[in-house]
Amino acid sequence: MEQQKVSAFDKVEGFIRKTLVPVANKVDNNVYLTAIKKGMVVLTPALLLGSVAAIFPSIPEFVKVSAVQNWFDQYGYIFSLLSKVSLGLVGLYAVLAIAYFLSEQLKLYTIGSMILAAIGFLLVAMDVDENGNIIATHLDSKGLFAGIFIAIICVKIYQFFTKHKLVIKMPEGVPDFVSSSFELITPTAAIGVLFITIRAITDAMTGGTLLPQVIMELLAPAIGGLDSMWVIYFVLVLRLVFWFFGIHSAVLSPILSPIAVQYLSENIAAHEAGEPLTHVITGGTLSAFANFTGSGVTIGLVIAMLVSKSLRYKKVGAVALLPSLFGINEPVLFGVPIILNPVLMIPFIFGGAFVGMIPMICMKLGFLNYPIFDPPYVPIFMEGFLTGFDWRAIIIQVVQVGLSFALYLPFFKVLERQELEQEKTAKEASNVISEEDEALLADLDF
Repeated sequence: MEQQKVSAFDKVEGFIRKTLVPVANKVDNNVYLTAIKKGMVVLTPALLLGSVAAIFPSIPEFVKVSAVQNWFDQYGYIFSLLSKVSLGLVGLYAVLAIAYFLSEQLKLYTIGSMILAAIGFLLVAMDVDENGNIIATHLDSKGLFAGIFIAIICVKIYQFFTKHKLVIKMPEGVPDFVSSSFELITPTAAIGVLFITIRAITDAMTGGTLLPQVIMELLAPAIGGLDSMWVIYFVLVLRLVFWFFGIHSAVLSPILSPIAVQYLSENIAAHEAGEPLTHVITGGTLSAFANFTGSGVTIGLVIAMLVSKSLRYKKVGAVALLPSLFGINEPVLFGVPIILNPVLMIPFIFGGAFVGMIPMICMKLGFLNYPIFDPPYVPIFMEGFLTGFDWRAIIIQVVQVGLSFALYLPFFKVLERQELEQEKTAKEASNVISEEDEALLADLDF
């Protein structure tokens, strides 16, 4: 029976290695997706600043002091300004960051690439009123997906012009920064003509709707689907499948990160406007809840190892405890190991995904605040609290600990039994005295 289980696991492993792993490797090595992934990470400071700016205006609601109220009445615009220059321009920042990382990988002039991408994006995403004032409505997360495509297109246009020598070359001896600036003239003209034409066509076909809004309407069904509990569970399972086969779940970042950024921005905007919040998936919820104590919510396994009779597992548990409190579980993944361990496949992938989404279910049921903040690197419980500034998150995460322990314990007992047998055999082997040694001891005269 055991042999049949191993064979079944081997078949599943072989199938995934032939299908899923090659796709993951291609995604991870793709220069465009890598640029998107890195670009989203760079947005973290802007998201953090915008989240903080959204929290402070709520202080007068809790601190009923006239001096505090008067201060916010007079200087509260500061927080609105912080929000507008951070979250309000996050689409533009994403364009600059993605263009930077892509041009770096393609060995192009990085600053020039960023300027070209910004020009292309602003031509289709920015608007002006009758007085010539800039309307930046679509420079925030609503322009994020348009910005991703535009950044890649602009950098590729620049690469095409340089590769085919369609740029202005300055004589030798001219400083590099001057020469590089002149190289930008022809691709800038091409990008200007291309995107102003796209702007004109979009205006004519939609009656004045901007390109970012058109793209968002087209992607709305796919993006909105991530608020479904079934879709969330599937995504969390997929992330853990990658981990189980030794592939970092960041391979999905080019897809998940832009959506998480947009969801956080929309939640913050709704919070500032006093409207209901709707999104549960943000960078904060993925880190604080789905990855609570590490991918697969492995704190239960750590506790089981700490109370184990096995010396090896007890040591692994002791080593893994402190990192787990900061959401790091590589000592568990590679020390137990969980990776490619058929015994722990079910609790890690399917159970870990379920335990990880429990706080999100609580949000949908109204038992937990929706996220408005992506916390910086802080310990567990504190991270969950900061995500929505709700003390109930701590209680829910205590429940996660209990469920994780109950989930992993029966499967761990199988591993523990095998390990105890091995330790017993090793101990007996170390205490065995050979026949030659016994004869020698018998001849000794004490």
